[in-house]
Amino acid sequence: MAAFRINRTNDAVFKAVFAKHPEITLALINAFFDFQGTELIVDIEFLDREIDADEYEGKESRLDILGRTSSGVKVNIEMQVNPLAAMGERSLFYWARNYADLKRGEEYDQLKRTVAINILGFNLFDEKNYPDMHSCFGIYDIKTKCQLTDKLEIHFLELLKFKGKNVKDMNRMEKWAAYFSPDTSDEELAEIAESEAAIKEAMEVEDVFTKDEVAKRAYEKAEKFRRDQAAQINYAHLSERLDNIKNIMKNLHLPPEKAMEALGIPAADFQKYRSQL
Repeated sequence: MAAFRINRTNDAVFKAVFAKHPEITLALINAFFDFQGTELIVDIEFLDREIDADEYEGKESRLDILGRTSSGVKVNIEMQVNPLAAMGERSLFYWARNYADLKRGEEYDQLKRTVAINILGFNLFDEKNYPDMHSCFGIYDIKTKCQLTDKLEIHFLELLKFKGKNVKDMNRMEKWAAYFSPDTSDEELAEIAESEAAIKEAMEVEDVFTKDEVAKRAYEKAEKFRRDQAAQINYAHLSERLDNIKNIMKNLHLPPEKAMEALGIPAADFQKYRSQL
C-alpha cells in the first residue's frame, strides 16, 4: 500500500499505473467489455499515448492512453476529473480522430472497431434521470433502435455515482470504480485487491511510484494543475451565476433573494452570492 492516501485519478499516477503496464490496462478495458457483453481482448500495444498541443482542425487534442489490439480494435482511455460541459462532444471528437485512419486504397469495411473509455470524477448526466454509473453509446436509429454499426463505442464511468457495497457482490467494473473512488477504505481496497489480481498489481505499482522522488514531484504538479483548473471553473461558474441573478433583478425588478429563488439556487448559498452583488 502507498504511504499516503494517493489520488488515483491524478494524471501522473494514472499514466504510471496504466500507460506502462499493459496487463493492468487490459484488465481495466475488459471490465468494460465484460459488463457490456462484448468480446474480451487478450493483448494490447500502446500507440502514441499522449498528444499535447496538437492542432487538429483548430482544436487542441490530448489523449491519456491509446492502444490497439492484435485484431486492430483501438481503445483510448481518458481520465477527466474536473467538469467539462462538452465532455460528450470531446469524446466523440477523439473517437472520430482515431476511427478515420483509412490508408490509400483501403475500403470502408476495413475500418476497425474504435472504443473510447472516459472515467469521470463528476456527473456528466443528471443522477436523478440517469442513476447508473456506467453508460455506453453507439449509433442507432431513433425510431427502431437498430444499430447502424458496431464500430462506434463510447463509455462513460461516473465515479460519483458509485455506491459502495459488499466486495463479494461487486462485478469487475464496480471493483475498478471502487479502486478509483476516494471513498473506498484501505480495508475494502485490500479485500478488492485479493479478488482482482490486476488491481493488486496496480496498487503495487503505486507503492513504487510513491517512493520515487521524481514521480512524487510529477504527482504534486498534476495535483496543483487540477486544483487550479477547478478554481478557474468555479470562478467562471460564479461569474455566470452572478450575471444571471443581476439580469433577473433588473428585468423582473426582483430583490436578490427572489431572483436567486427563481434560478433555483439553494437558500444555503444565498449569502455567498449576495456578498458578490
